Parts: sequence; C-alpha cells; structure tokens
Amino acid sequence: MSALHEIQTDSRRVFSYLLLYRWLSLIPPLVVWLMTGERPLLIASAIGANILISLVPQRLNKALRQSPWLLGSDLLLVALFVGLSGDRSISFLLYTLNPLLIAAFFFGLRGALLATAVLLPLYLAAMFGAAHVSNMSPDWLLIITWGSGLFLISLTFGYAASAVLTLRRARDELMQTNRDLEVINALTLSLQSASTVEEVQANVLEAITGALAFPRAVVGLADAEGRVLGNWLGRSGNGRFLPNLPLDDVGHVPLTPDGGLVVQAIQERRTLVAEGVACTTNTAVNEYVSINHCHIIPMQLREHTIGILLVDTTDSSDQLHRLASLEAIASQAAVAIGTTILCIDRARKLAVQEERIRIAQDIHDTVSQSLFGIVFTLDGCLKLLPEHVEQVIPELERTLQAADAVRQEIRHSILDLWPTQLTAERFAADLQTYAQETCQRSDTAFIFDIRGDFAALSPGARRGLYRIAQEALANIAHHAQAQEARVCVDVEGGRAKLVVRDDGRGFETAVVLARAYGREHFGLRGMQERAKTLGGDCQIFSKPGAGASIVVDIPV
Repeated sequence: MSALHEIQTDSRRVFSYLLLYRWLSLIPPLVVWLMTGERPLLIASAIGANILISLVPQRLNKALRQSPWLLGSDLLLVALFVGLSGDRSISFLLYTLNPLLIAAFFFGLRGALLATAVLLPLYLAAMFGAAHVSNMSPDWLLIITWGSGLFLISLTFGYAASAVLTLRRARDELMQTNRDLEVINALTLSLQSASTVEEVQANVLEAITGALAFPRAVVGLADAEGRVLGNWLGRSGNGRFLPNLPLDDVGHVPLTPDGGLVVQAIQERRTLVAEGVACTTNTAVNEYVSINHCHIIPMQLREHTIGILLVDTTDSSDQLHRLASLEAIASQAAVAIGTTILCIDRARKLAVQEERIRIAQDIHDTVSQSLFGIVFTLDGCLKLLPEHVEQVIPELERTLQAADAVRQEIRHSILDLWPTQLTAERFAADLQTYAQETCQRSDTAFIFDIRGDFAALSPGARRGLYRIAQEALANIAHHAQAQEARVCVDVEGGRAKLVVRDDGRGFETAVVLARAYGREHFGLRGMQERAKTLGGDCQIFSKPGAGASIVVDIPV
C-alpha cells in the first residue's frame, strides 16, 4: 500500500467517525425537544443538514481537503443553531464542536485555532441577534464560558491531532528508511555474487529505479587511469535499460575542470544537484542522461575514482532522507566495482602464472624426457659410426620419429590441445607407447589396469592423470632400474585413483622432495601440484631397496 493511499484511507475513516459523532451530538437537542416541545424547526434543520452530509460524505471529504474555506459554511450553520436555540443553546454544545474537530483532525493545531477564531464572532453575532429579537440582555457568563471552552477544546484536540500527524510522518520516515535499508541489504547481497562490472551497474540501477522507485538513473565509470568517464549505463523507471553509448570519444567526459558538474562532484567528493542545467559538457552524454532535476553522487573507493551516479529526483518528496540512501548505494557500488576490477586483474595475472607453470610442466614431463632419449640415441649412433652403419640407420629412423613427436608435444603444450575423446583404451595405449619409447634401453615390464567408469572423468582430469603417469613412468625408466611397473586407474564413487608402483631401488622421499623445491625440478613436486589443481592429492611412498608407489586421489 502506497503512502498516498494510506493517507486517503485514514482521511475517509476519520471523516466517517466525525459524521457519526455529528449524529450522536443531536441527542441532547432531541431530548430537550421531547421534554419541552420547543423549536422543532431548529431540530429538523439540524437533522436535514446531517442527512445532506451523509449522502455525499466522500465528496465532501475530498472537497474539504482541497478547499478548507468550505468549513466556514458549517461554522456559520452551527453558530446559527446556537443563537436560535436561545437559553437552550447549551444543548447544541456537542454539535457546535463538530466543525472544530474536523479542523483539528484535518488541519492540525493551526486549523483548529483558526476555526475557533472564525466561530467566535459568528457565535457572538448570533447570541446578540437572538437577545435583540427576544428583547433580553445577553448572558455574559454563558458567552464567556462558551468562548473559553471552545478555545480549550480547540487547543486540546488541535495539539493531539498535530502530535498524531507528527508521529505518522515519523512513522512514514522510519518505514521508508527501513525499506531503503532492505533495498541496500538486498543490493549488497546481489553485488557479492556479481562477476562483471556490467552486472554490478545493472544491479545498482535496478535497485534505484525499481526498489526505490526513482524515475531514472545513470551510472558512468572512470577508466583505469582516472582520466575520463565513460561506459555509461542507464535505466528508466519502467524497467528498461537505455541504449548503450559508444565506447569511443563520443561518450567520454574528461576528468578535467572543464568537464562540468560531474567532475566538480568527483573533485569535491560531495553530492551536487543539477536543476535545469547540464550535468556534463558532453552533448551526447547530456542527451543520454536527460534528467532535469539530477542528483550527482560520486562513487569513490578511498582515493580512487570509480565513477559517478546520476539520479532523477524530480518526484522525490523527501530529498534529504532519500539522498542518504542514494549515497549509501553509491558507496556500496564503488566497493563492488572496485573489488570486481581487482578480482578480474588478479584472475588475469593468476591465469598467466598458471599457464606458465602448465607449459613448464608439460615441457618437463614430455619434451625434456623425449629430448633426453634423442640425445642418448644420437650419442650411441656417433659411437657406432662409421663402422656399423647398418645398425645406426634404424636408430636414426626411430630418433626422427621421436623428434617429430617432440614437435607435436611442443605444439600441444603451447596451444593446450588434447584429444577430445581420450578413452580408457586410448589412455592405456598411449602410456604403453610412451613407456616403450622411454625405456628402450631397459627391460622393465609395464602392466596397465583401468577399472570403473573412466568416461565419468572430465577431460581436464584425464589429462592431469595422464601427465602424472607420464612423469612417473619417466622416473621409473631413468632411475628405478625396476623389473616390473604397474599403472592402475580406478574410478568409483565419484573419485578417481591412480597408482603407479615399481619394484626398483627406491629412494628417500624426504630428500628427493626437498630437492624438488629447486627451480629446475618439476618431477615429484610437479605431480603433487597437478593433483592439487585437480582438487585432490598425491602421496609418494618409497624406501631405498623397496621400490616406490605414487598414489593420486582426485574427485571425478
């Protein structure tokens, strides 16, 4: 229910109560008439007046609120009733109070006193007229008693009505403040989930023009260097967003002293009001904003300028109260936009760093191992030449294939390419091929076992497990001197477990992991980092002479 509707409803209810009082106030004159039989025409006139008022109460209520001077006719009527009743005028006391109560309840203390000031001369004129007609001297005691009583009653009910009106205004302000705080709280929650600057702008505008019911609002943002305002976004009260301004110089407002009131508000760090004047010196922006009575509220985060908030407050009845809410929203928006920009910048830097680490790990896990094999093969070929050419040629052919594979691996690492359908069979077959190429000079037997729903693994999880298995196989080939190695993948219950075991010579895990902190070592530490990025962990178990086990557990 709107405030205007509530006021109108209260007005109709009060007017109905006063009409009921007007009818009840006729009981004393009716009792006097029944007891004495005097002045039946006067009683009939009062009843007729009440009937006329009862026929059109709402019209009279509306007309009286729009034209308070109409109450003078009722004051004249009750004064005539009092004067014509003569010595029975006391019976019309309650009836006479009706217009005074109307003035008190509808127009407060001033209205009640003004109505009393109008009624008293009319009452005196009626009393003196009645005394003159009856050739009797006026009853001064009754006149003084009536006059003082009317003023006391007007003061009492007028003050009470004014107090009620004051309390109602205070209640309305508190209710509006509570609604604004609810809007700000809801806006704060929505801003926390916003992932882009444009989403923050849209949420702010929706809160101002939707929840707070302002007819129009526009948000402009400062660039990273704080040199110009641009990226304008506006919304009207009907819920429609305004067409975007061009992002080029057409929609830019320079943050210089000649930029207009928006720049002045930013520089002075306070809210300004533009009434009938342009907010900026940019014609295109002024046409886009198109607000006659505009509050200009700077959005600043510490010493940084985030942007500007322009709100149409033409129809706002409580400027100071609503301004506090708008400034709170502007402050929340500045924090949200500044935080979003900071998060985007950090995410960008983190993505670059993670990409560098990924490329380094891929190069170490694949390229460096293959290059080691190529160098080892070429060194053997040089020792065989020129006497054993027939043995060198097959080795060189395999080395050429290995070099081409290295080229493909480098391309995959740079472009982050990966087979779209890496099935369990393909996973095992590729690892088998990799193990055979890496362990050409050893007689290690490799056994692969893949169980469970391998298809449930995401592409990233499959690639991560593949790279970890590659590194583990390379370590076995180069260092373990193992007779047998097993690679097991088990996908079950929303988890995937990779286990790589060998029966080689083993090592001290603490010593090797401590050495892995070096910049050039991505082996065991790289496997743990990969598992961590997949949301799981990698445990390494080994002892000298007892082989080694790599256990990786990640969510599907």
